Amino acid sequence: MKEKHIENLTKGKKSGANIGSRGVPHRLNQHEQKQFNIAIKKRFMTLSFDSRPNLKNIWLKYAEAKKWPSLIVFRLQDGTATVEHNGSKLSFDTYKQADQYAKDCL
Repeated sequence: MKEKHIENLTKGKKSGANIGSRGVPHRLNQHEQKQFNIAIKKRFMTLSFDSRPNLKNIWLKYAEAKKWPSLIVFRLQDGTATVEHNGSKLSFDTYKQADQYAKDCL
């Protein structure tokens, strides 16, 4: 799996490497593509409570391709946050604490 394959998935095209599935959404809209590019620079994804599952799905594939830890910070409606780190979930009182934890993991 290469970055090129994942880029194809983000555009709704066939990956060319038989990764992805019609039952799992991967296509990103323009706003999500910007979030994805920011996550690549930070090396972890930040999602809000109303994010579509597409971003999470594509980020997990991208992190796997880059051999990065799969770090996702979920910002919740009540101001708290959770971090999913390689399948484990951690809860934090504030988004700022969760964001700092993600930065420290890298």
